[in-house]
Order: sequence, then structure tokens, then C-alpha cells
Amino acid sequence: MTARDGRLGFFSRAGAVCAKDAAQELRRRIALGSIFFFAATALALVSYAIGPFGLPADARAGLDASLLWIILFFSAATGLPRAFVREEETGTGIALRTVASGIVVLAGKAFFNFLLFLAIAALAVPAFALLLEWRVGSPAALAAVVLLGGWGLSIVSTFLSALVARAGQRNVLFLVVSFPLLVPLLLPAIAATVAASQGSFAATPLRVLVAYDGAATCAAYLLASAAWED
Repeated sequence: MTARDGRLGFFSRAGAVCAKDAAQELRRRIALGSIFFFAATALALVSYAIGPFGLPADARAGLDASLLWIILFFSAATGLPRAFVREEETGTGIALRTVASGIVVLAGKAFFNFLLFLAIAALAVPAFALLLEWRVGSPAALAAVVLLGGWGLSIVSTFLSALVARAGQRNVLFLVVSFPLLVPLLLPAIAATVAASQGSFAATPLRVLVAYDGAATCAAYLLASAAWED
């Protein structure tokens, strides 16, 4: 088998895991709806508390960017950690271990979580801009930040889900462990979002996001089997 065939096989198996997770989530509409309900509730409360009044628009760039990523982070944290927890709760983890390697399972679940994050962002970002009268000077720069930040958040959340899946108090443990690991992602994401709102690409924060995503992906690839199969 050639290297190309191996790569195609890897992505096809990972895609099958991603499709399985998507089918499961669509069947559990209440659980999926709770993620978007949290995002909508957080947006409503933030817009009521701050809204387009209070601080002048030119003084709110850092605040708006911070609030946006807080909403995205906690909205994602209500759904992304379920990637591996769901397998343990439904008893399908053992069967999944026999048909796919840890790397394949992690990749498939990370792809699904990334798509779920993009769906959350597609709802939250326009609503945030509308409710808080947030002006984005460079939509392309903002899209780059959301894509890079979303992948880092997805891969780290998926890997941590594998670590805490069989532990007690999983949700609390996930938040405690994930926060220090995701701070290096959230800080440059906020800085790049501020720059995007002002109409420019922030080269340094974007490079940090690329480096973070690369390091997180490599670490998850190397440790996937230990986290999921042991």
C-alpha cells in the first residue's frame, strides 16, 4: 500500500467517525440545542449588560473581543468535551477501540468538534455584532482568527475529552484542565480579533495561533493512543 493510499484510508476512517458523531448528535437534539441556547443566552445577557451604550465604540475594541471569545469558549465547552465521554456513557467505547485506532478516532472527533465550533461561531459572531453594534473592519481577518482559534480549541478539547472520559466529575475536571492549556490560544485570538475589528491583520498573534495549532495537533497525534486505548 502506498503512502497516498494510507492517507486516504486514514481520512476515510476519520470521516466515518466524524459522520457517526454527527448522526448521534442530530438524534440528541436537546443536547445539541443546549449548546446554541447557551450561546444565545450569553449573547442576550451581555448585550443587555453592556450593549451599544456605556463605553464609546472606539474604547470597546478589547472588551468586545474578550467577550466574544469568552462566549465562544464556554459555548464550546458545553458540547466539545462530550466527544469521548459519550462513548463511555453509552458503552460503545470498547467496540470503537476494536475497529479504529486512537489516532483515527481522535481525528474524526476533532473534525466533528471543529464543524460544531464553526456552527456555534456562525450563530454567535453575527448576533454579537448585531446586538452590540460591533463593527468589523476586516471580515477576512476575523474569519482567519475564528478558523485558527476554532481548530486549536477543537483539537485540545477533543484530546482532553479522551483523558477525562472515564473520570468522575468529568465536566469540572475538563474546565480545570483545559483553562491553563487554552489561555495561550485565547490571548492571541483576542489580540487578533481586536486588530480585525480595526481593519487589519495582526501578523504576530496569527502566527502564534498557527504555531499553537501545529503544536497541539502534533501532541494530540503522538498521545492519542495512550489517551484513548490505555
